[in-house]
Amino acid sequence: MGFLKSLFGGVYSSNRVITLVFLPLCYALLISPFVLVFTRLYNISIFGFIPERYTTADIVPTFFVLLVTTSLATRSLTGFAKNDRKGKVQLYPYWLPFVRHWGNLVFGGEGWLKGVQDSTFESIIAYDSAGSKHNVIVSGPLLDQLTDHTDALEEAELGKWITLRNAFGLSPYAKDKYLELRPEISKTIEAELFKGKQVSHIISRALNILSQSLPDLITFNSSIVDQMQWERVSVFELTDGTDEVEADLFALINEFFCNAILPPITGDGLPETYQLLISDLASFNQSFYALAMGFPRLFPVPGLPGASLARRRLSQHLITFFNDLSDPPVKRVVQDDESMSGEEDTDAEIPTPLTALNELFEQHEVPLEARAAITIEVLHRVVSQTIPLAFWTILHIYSSSSKSNLDDTEISPVVRIRGETKDWAAAYQPPSIHPRFPSPPAIDFLSPTQALSDISFPYLRSCITEAKRLYSSSFTALKVTKPITLKETVFSPPGAEEKWELDVGSYIDVGLSRTLINSSSADYLLPKDFKPDRFLDTPPVTKPSSDVADDLTTALVLSLVAGVVQLWEIAPAPKKGIVDLWHEVHENMPGAEETKEEKDKKEEEKKKTRKVGTWATPKGIDGAYFKVPKGELRVRIRRREGLAGPKTVKARR
Repeated sequence: MGFLKSLFGGVYSSNRVITLVFLPLCYALLISPFVLVFTRLYNISIFGFIPERYTTADIVPTFFVLLVTTSLATRSLTGFAKNDRKGKVQLYPYWLPFVRHWGNLVFGGEGWLKGVQDSTFESIIAYDSAGSKHNVIVSGPLLDQLTDHTDALEEAELGKWITLRNAFGLSPYAKDKYLELRPEISKTIEAELFKGKQVSHIISRALNILSQSLPDLITFNSSIVDQMQWERVSVFELTDGTDEVEADLFALINEFFCNAILPPITGDGLPETYQLLISDLASFNQSFYALAMGFPRLFPVPGLPGASLARRRLSQHLITFFNDLSDPPVKRVVQDDESMSGEEDTDAEIPTPLTALNELFEQHEVPLEARAAITIEVLHRVVSQTIPLAFWTILHIYSSSSKSNLDDTEISPVVRIRGETKDWAAAYQPPSIHPRFPSPPAIDFLSPTQALSDISFPYLRSCITEAKRLYSSSFTALKVTKPITLKETVFSPPGAEEKWELDVGSYIDVGLSRTLINSSSADYLLPKDFKPDRFLDTPPVTKPSSDVADDLTTALVLSLVAGVVQLWEIAPAPKKGIVDLWHEVHENMPGAEETKEEKDKKEEEKKKTRKVGTWATPKGIDGAYFKVPKGELRVRIRRREGLAGPKTVKARR
């Protein structure tokens, strides 16, 4: 997937010729086997136009000598060539005249840029992707200066239109109307979802859902009929009676957390009627760059067919959703002898961010297909940031709290977060109705104001910021529309101020710049390690992301992590060998029924030979905003014990 991210940047932020011919070449490659079969079947010669006097032995050496000569000459000229204009950002030397750094970017990606960063002392790296100049800023203070030049920058085409067309399915015929309405659409989304009073209202509703559902994150029911939907998806199994389960952590968090954050945005109706909404959004994000490339659905890329089907289902259900909002179904008249439950209201009657967005669509007569594509982008923007960030934060908090990663006198991150958030996320043990059936622990959240405050829970926020630093994978790019001059403030010699001038029409790769800064040993000590307290007293090298969704997503992640840490104990599951898998298959075979005594005896033997797992961080693959784990991460989950009784909790406002 890292190759797809680099290819996406190389194709859609380079020479227009490459952009135009890339997809036709992909379609030609896809149908080439059928063409070869056809030519073979009808004995059609495709080499008849080549003169017989030319042979491979004649062509290959000539081509090789020409390529080497051209490459060496180009490398020498670009290595010694310097621009006379002082402060001009110099291009890194390249080998081939036309493609320039295109091949380095596509096949080397972040690894190649990291090597360039390590081999130069410059604060700005400039490369040319087949005719388009790109600036990668590897200095935090210089990158922060871009906020002072917003009037001279605009979002690049690949973020403004390409992804919406290729990934989210907006019709090319709607481009002009969409770009005309885009400022108004962005303003409405920001006002109704990401900023102002609405964001506090959404957090409050999410906290209500979390307080009700977090105690049932794991119900310990062996019957799939009695399990919650997130338990079924996580493929869990009981490992210690009804006290412990083993499950896939990412699948569990994805399904559970989406059930808390989507209803405040969409209303309750859409998640209830569209049971695959959450899994489709997850499939979409895992293959985001494959979709953004615009590949045909059957192109040989892992995950692409499933992601294409997920996008189609999302579009179809959202078209129905907006059709019902615009033209609500007629309410059934209630007879005198019927009772009303009070739940007959439809989503059209309950204000949500999507109903406000639909009012704008209605005002400008936006087609239903375009409404669905824009809404998929909105939902994906929230889910693709909150879910991976919550997963990585929870994983590293618990793994950093294992005894093997702590000194004897060091307080674990789990204990510190529990102490820091206990008054806001108050976990307690309700009184039991019957001694044989104890009530599960419960939790109450206070005002959402603290979740949105930058100064609350500094240690937990440090953990979240550290997860952002490690797993950011955005490919955000800006285009320079007016001359910009950046001033070096850190490494300038005394009495001399160094300046950098960015050319009009060139690009600034903000996403790649943040990734290189975040992984630089010059800016962070042990940059590959997760240090929970790294940002406890020291701010990040660069300012927080300028994405308007950052406040909402951070508050949602903070709420979930605080609630999980207060209620649950999570440990790594041991890896299963061939013998363990064979025993599981044998126990589940028909006719393998056992008596109660035999089952009890086996349970006792399992407890005596119980294995202990070790934490292993899964490899991350590129998502739209943050990396997502590749493969499963099996963990064992228990309820937290020793909670005190209920206390008087202030009402949430």
